[in-house]
Amino acid sequence: MTLLEIETPGLEHARADQFRQLSEITRLINEGGDFHDVLVRLTEGVCRHSHWAISSVMVMDTERQLSISTVRFDQFLSEAARRATMQWDLSGSPVREVVARGRPLVIPDAAAQEKYTAFRDDARVRGYHTVVLVPLKFPDEEGRAIVLSVLANERVEVDEVELSFLQCLADLADVAVRRMQALREERREGERLREITTNLTSALTTTLDPDHATDLYGSLSRLFPTGWFAIDLTTGQMLCDPDSASPLLHQLARRMPETVMRTATKADSDIGDQTVRLLVEGDTYAALMRPLFIDGSRVGALFLLDATEFSPNEQIAADAGQLALATLILRNYMAFRTREQSARRLISRLCQGDLRDLGTLREEARMLGFELDQPMYLVGLRSAGGAVPGEDAHSFVLRTAQRTLGKAVSYRDGEEIYLLIRDGEDMRSAKQRDLFMQRIRPILPEAIAVQSDRIDRLEHVAPAREACAWNLQVAEKMNARNWVDRRNVGSLPSLMASVSSRVADQFLGDTIAWLTEDGTEKSAVMLQTLEAYLATGRRPQETADLLDIHVSTLRYRIGRLAEKSGVDLNDPEECFQLELALRIHKFRTSYR
Repeated sequence: MTLLEIETPGLEHARADQFRQLSEITRLINEGGDFHDVLVRLTEGVCRHSHWAISSVMVMDTERQLSISTVRFDQFLSEAARRATMQWDLSGSPVREVVARGRPLVIPDAAAQEKYTAFRDDARVRGYHTVVLVPLKFPDEEGRAIVLSVLANERVEVDEVELSFLQCLADLADVAVRRMQALREERREGERLREITTNLTSALTTTLDPDHATDLYGSLSRLFPTGWFAIDLTTGQMLCDPDSASPLLHQLARRMPETVMRTATKADSDIGDQTVRLLVEGDTYAALMRPLFIDGSRVGALFLLDATEFSPNEQIAADAGQLALATLILRNYMAFRTREQSARRLISRLCQGDLRDLGTLREEARMLGFELDQPMYLVGLRSAGGAVPGEDAHSFVLRTAQRTLGKAVSYRDGEEIYLLIRDGEDMRSAKQRDLFMQRIRPILPEAIAVQSDRIDRLEHVAPAREACAWNLQVAEKMNARNWVDRRNVGSLPSLMASVSSRVADQFLGDTIAWLTEDGTEKSAVMLQTLEAYLATGRRPQETADLLDIHVSTLRYRIGRLAEKSGVDLNDPEECFQLELALRIHKFRTSYR
């Protein structure tokens, strides 16, 4: 019978002294300098201030299926024990069971039992018997579950008092580790705040220096907790850090999808942060979109990729980066506002025919990078429905025109934007004009564009402005989209511009809707036949020759048309109505 098995006053005194030793063990643990040091002091304190001979901390490594003794204290370690292994197959170790149960496990004699073969073999090599394993509440630095084990060199009785003592030691270690983790986190957060301050100072300094934009982007990458990019609506460009660009950012830099640009235009200061989905080349990416506003005007949007809930310091960093980015765009915005005011004065005078003091006008144009003595075109733009374009849309349209059509100046006039664009290959290219419309579509959906004749003399600007304004009005009345010029509009649509869309729709419905709404190939053939028949003055042979069909085929088709429509094709009045309807329909469908 061992000492612990005998109920004596000496035993009670020993147990009382054991608990008094807790303060000494606590002091040892709290003096630990790092995580490993705390565990070393825990195992040493157990052995020096209790009857347990050996103590260790064991890790459950599920990936390698091993039970590993990472820290061990054995003040009487024999040579045989020194050569003993420090890791065992997990299946032969009680560590998995202790972790799963979450409470202590007592093995009365590890050397004599058969359940845990790894412990049995190790106990026989190193000469220990009774073992107690207590699960620790905290994982190791790799996130693995750990267990405190204490071993006696003989069989001892382990009662509730002894288990309470060991559990108290485990709790002390937990408190020490959590305190250490909290201090380490405080130091990390303090360092992060210092880093944020340094990077914000650097970012705000470089925003005022256009030659160091890449330095700013690097500072922003250190401020934002995740990957990022931004859309600058004042220039129509994407901003990102080229040194840390992900495959997604490389894709965006090659070709900015309309969907991404359109998403940026929906950034709203009243809503604030918005979680959005970005569709890029068939893949969907999650991002947090933050609006960028200056003086009440939307100037862009910041996208934080894979952003989740921010910690307080991450929130501070993101806010600081957003401020620096808005400051950078502010420079572009103010430059645009200054140029816009000059351009408004210049183009307004030209459009009003005010050509006094031409020297001053030419000098103002040169300051805007535009020469008035070279041939040019006037282009008018508006959104269908009369939506008023904001400053972000105006700036975006101007920058896009300069990149796709050539040198340009612009001004905004109510619902419309007017651009003077220098004559050149790009401006005369239908492909480039279509590219321009495609690129402004995200910010001016369903836009209508009209182009004047070439302007060779400054006195022609005013009539060109009047023609553009009228043709925009006509085009919208006729539900036109994209490019419409004066020659395309013609006299008939100009006349129809004074007629409401409802009246025009009713007129088409009463005349040729039975042909146009079908959408089949047969209806298209019949529509073509009717148009040719009326265009030739209802002369069958000429119509047949024009359509390259036999005259009997034509007569059959005309008969079917008259039968289905109930129209008398010999009546000039009814034929005029059909011809009018066909022209209106053709104009509407040509520009949609």
